[in-house]
Amino acid sequence: MRFGVVPSSVRRDVLAWHGSAGQAWLDGLPQTVWRLKRLWSLRIDGPPYGGGSHSYVVPVRREGGEQAVLKVIYRDEENAAEPTALHHYAGDGAVHLHEYDPESGAMLMERAVPGNRLKSTRFFGHRTPEAGWRRIRIATGLYKRLWRPAPLADGLPPLPAATEMLDLWRAEYGDPAGPARRGPGADRLDLALDLCDRLSDPPELGIGNRDTHLGNIVSAEREPWLVIDPKPYLAERAFDGGHFLFMQQLLGPHSGTDLVQAVAEGLGADAERVRSWALLRAIDHLTEVEGERDRAAAEATVAALELA
Repeated sequence: MRFGVVPSSVRRDVLAWHGSAGQAWLDGLPQTVWRLKRLWSLRIDGPPYGGGSHSYVVPVRREGGEQAVLKVIYRDEENAAEPTALHHYAGDGAVHLHEYDPESGAMLMERAVPGNRLKSTRFFGHRTPEAGWRRIRIATGLYKRLWRPAPLADGLPPLPAATEMLDLWRAEYGDPAGPARRGPGADRLDLALDLCDRLSDPPELGIGNRDTHLGNIVSAEREPWLVIDPKPYLAERAFDGGHFLFMQQLLGPHSGTDLVQAVAEGLGADAERVRSWALLRAIDHLTEVEGERDRAAAEATVAALELA
């Protein structure tokens, strides 16, 4: 099977976010995939997976017939260290990394079968309260397992530091003439700056994950559930809870103090630091959201986390 059409979501997002550099990456994809097929003795085993934003991901077969996944990323600060995390996870709660190509950032990974996402309502019934709690327990248990002390240099991409995110937010929110001070969420920016100060001295550092949510956990045979698509940072355990708690508050059936406590306990992290990271993520989302309906949801999420 030949190179498949790039999913529309990937093409749209890469062009929207990266312009001419994104177009160059898209133009070079067929040649990159052809080179990797030869390098790793692969054959395409189906159409590309849809739904992504920065990656061309396609099922393949290795030389001996083993199922695998080829993932070619548009490399940026957020995803460049994905192979570093997968290497150090070594398959413990996440898909195995078989091969890594430093030239392109591409990875050859274990294929999780059947690969259904934990957020699917086919698991544990529909969006009942108990089904929601079960998903939270599974997810936080996996992310707790995956957090581990920071690795030594080993030739793989370095981890960006979560404290650098705080520095960027300080610069953006602290500028009295900046666009954030004129947009939605401007009345929460002093709170955000205070949160940045509270989180600037983490009690521990290891491989954290910026992109924790139920869509990045899939069903498998080797383990019931495996994490895919980590966005690793040098961070404390509570950092992992920031995006997860924010997403659950925004989209999930649970909210408030009970949700904060469940996420913190599942991760083995301090509840107030988890809440603070989530509140920062929610305020950042509020400053960027468009449309009245989405803005109202973002406002409600920030307010709920403030009270939790």
